[in-house]
This record gives sequence, C-alpha cells and structure tokens, in this order.
Amino acid sequence: MSTHSPSQSSPRPASQGGAAQRPAVPRALSTPGRSETLRAVDGREMRIAVGNSPMPVEQAECWQRFEEALGRRLWGRYLYEDGGKPVAAIALYRYELAGQAFLWAKHGPVWLKEQSPQREAHLRELLRMEVKRRDRSIRFIRMHARYGAKDLRELISTITYDRTYVIDLTPKTPEAIAAAMPKDGRRAVKRAERVAREAGCTISDETGLDRQAFEEVYEVLRETAERDGFSPHGSEVYWTMLTSLGPEHARLFVLRQDGVPHAWDLILTSGKDSVAYYGASSNASRSFRGAEALDWWAACALAQEGYRGLDLMGAGSTRVPELYTVGQYKKRYAQHVTEVDGAWDVPVSRVVYRGLVSAKRMRDALRSRGGEQVD
Repeated sequence: MSTHSPSQSSPRPASQGGAAQRPAVPRALSTPGRSETLRAVDGREMRIAVGNSPMPVEQAECWQRFEEALGRRLWGRYLYEDGGKPVAAIALYRYELAGQAFLWAKHGPVWLKEQSPQREAHLRELLRMEVKRRDRSIRFIRMHARYGAKDLRELISTITYDRTYVIDLTPKTPEAIAAAMPKDGRRAVKRAERVAREAGCTISDETGLDRQAFEEVYEVLRETAERDGFSPHGSEVYWTMLTSLGPEHARLFVLRQDGVPHAWDLILTSGKDSVAYYGASSNASRSFRGAEALDWWAACALAQEGYRGLDLMGAGSTRVPELYTVGQYKKRYAQHVTEVDGAWDVPVSRVVYRGLVSAKRMRDALRSRGGEQVD
C-alpha cells in the first residue's frame, strides 16, 4: 500500500521575503455586475460562517499550526458572500516552488451555498484582485474547482485527484459496514483479518507514541517508497503533523508482527469525517495482508467512535490516470466512487506562470538525463 496522499514532494519552508505586503482589511472586494463579494476574516468568523457544514481539516484553524510549524504562514482567510450571507470560505497558505511564491488552499474553498461555474470563476477573479492588491510576489493560486474553465491550469507540480472512495462507517458495526461494501471487498477484508490474526499480528492506535518509536514506524515508509517509486517526506513532516494537529485531528494506527511495525495509517479527522492521509506497508506484510487488515481495523475503530466515513483519498480518473492502480485497491471498500473537486493552478500573471512551466520542464529534463538537479 503506497501513501494515500498523491503529493510526495518534500516541502520547503516558504521565504518570508518578497514584495512588501498590504495587510488584509475587512473591506469587501466586488466587481460590476455581480452581487457576491470577498471579505477578509479571522479564524473565528470563518468557523462561525461554516457552522456545522463539513470542513476539510486543511481548511480548519488547526491546520495553521501544522503549516506554520513547517515555516509556511497563513496568508489569509476569506468569506465569499452574497448579501452578507456566506457562500464559500477559504484559507490560503504561502508556499514556494523553485524560489517563487504561490498560495495553496488545500481542499478549499468550502462551499456553503450553490457552487455554480459562474460563482467559482468570480471567486477566483476576486482572489486574483486581492493578491495583486496585497502581495505582488505571488505567482499563482492553487485551489480546488468542480468546473473546468479557461483560467485554470493543470498543476505545475504534484498531482491531484477528482475521484475517491469513502468507506461508509454509518452502519457502525463491522458486520454492517462489511455488508454495505461490494462482495469482493467483504471477502477481502474478512480474509485479511483472518490471515493477519493467524500470522500473529496486532493492530492498535499508537497516536501517543514518542519520537523514537515513531522513527521505527517511519522506516516502513522508506521501504514502501523504494518499492513503489516515490520520494517520501522526511520523518519530521509526519511527526509534525501528528504533534501539531494533536489526537483530536491526527491519529496513527499501526500493525505489528512480533512487535515489529509492518504497516501504518496516519488518519486525519475533522468533525465526523476522517481521511487516510498517509500510509505505508512493508514488503513482508504482503504475505499476511497487513495493509488490508490495518485499513479494515482502522475503519471499524473510527466507526465505533462515531465517524461517518473514511476517505481513502484518491482514485484514478480520465484526468488523473496515474491513480488507476491504487484506485483498484480502494474500490473494494465502497459501492460507488465519490466525485470531489480537483486542484488547479490559477495564474495571477499568465506570462509569469508560463515562464514557471517552462523552467519546470527544463529542470525535469535535466533530472531525466541525470544532469544537475535544479531546485
């Protein structure tokens, strides 16, 4: 089982330099011909506006602790409103790519009212206006959208997903959860549960482990990465995620055999929803179906705690065929695929963005020829 998150490039702390910035102000931005406006808010006002609507953990206030622990500061929180009533909310963080600044609103915006193509495009227009007003060093905005549009570009780095599989946890009991899964999935999880038990495996919630114990768990990811051909983050990223978000929002489930870790899931939670953000499994664990047994155990444990779904984060689609294989594994856990808003790059300046794309292609070409790597 490879890591659940499509993004595996190592992050770097964002530079605090760049053009002088004007602070976010409470005045609302607007354009002629549209009633919706954009207004800067603080975390409390955004939280109140969202209310009981589902909010991805990356858009919640707790996420700021994680980003800032890695040197990436909050750039701003905004409400997109119509007649003073919230339509969407978004939190953006300042990142860097090859020395160039961009804003990343992971799984944002959070839509609270009708999400139309016109509203999506208008929100992006207002955000570009705000970026040009506040910070001329920002080259593009990375955010999510449901509808294609001329101002959207495929991601210059990493990959996204617009389809996923979510394990329905509302039936609560393992028997009822399995009954709601496809037939081959029911057989697979029961077989994995049995095989792992016969192999002497134990599975537990190890969220409170110390750093030394975590380093041992992290080594499983190195093996996963070597097997599946990706570059993992350093261990400090995963450790920081666990410790900065805390047990209320970040959990670590580990499968062990004879005390040795062979598979783990780092699961993030927000409200009643959970997402399998990262995961790893050893080569040896394949012989006793460790990854399957772990995913099933974690799902059942979360169901008992009252969570309504476990999002397995990503499956293949016509836009992202790279995720086809991992999607074949995940599809056994749910009767149907769930469509989600994929991420896009929104250039602030199309000319500058084209230059970034060209530079990225040149760096990739150098790497593929074994030349000097350019950061």
